[in-house]
Amino acid sequence: MSTTPINRRQLRTLVFQALYAAELSEESLDEIFGKILTETYDQVLLQKPNRGFELSDADFMKALFYHTLQDRVQYDHWIRSKAANWEVQRIAIVDRILMYMALYEIINFHDIPVKVSLNEYLELAKEFSTPKSSQFINGIIDSIHHQLRDENKIVKRGRGLKD
Repeated sequence: MSTTPINRRQLRTLVFQALYAAELSEESLDEIFGKILTETYDQVLLQKPNRGFELSDADFMKALFYHTLQDRVQYDHWIRSKAANWEVQRIAIVDRILMYMALYEIINFHDIPVKVSLNEYLELAKEFSTPKSSQFINGIIDSIHHQLRDENKIVKRGRGLKD
């Protein structure tokens, strides 16, 4: 096990890869977590527990992995409303997972600025998807973000986190 500290971008990348594996396999989330994320989870438990965030990195990673897909029906509805002429199921699975993760993080992690979350997932799209995916994801998530903000469904708290 490496002793190099793991940052949140690395955690997002690993969770993305694990969620992708979960989508392609018939294994449970617990089985996927055990195969892909346990070593990293154990490692982040040994790191500084909070680093100024509401959740420790270990709790962040676990929540992102286990809860991202829970509201996919709602996320698909929002994506469908913003992606004119696109059937959600025809959007690449990589792009859908990244959008689900971004939406979950934007809505549920109150101490992470929306711009940080969006930028993190755009970088993952550039690394793991097609050249135009980051533009597509940016347009959809930004539009959903504005709608949710106008409906007061996004609550950010902490210094400098007013939207």
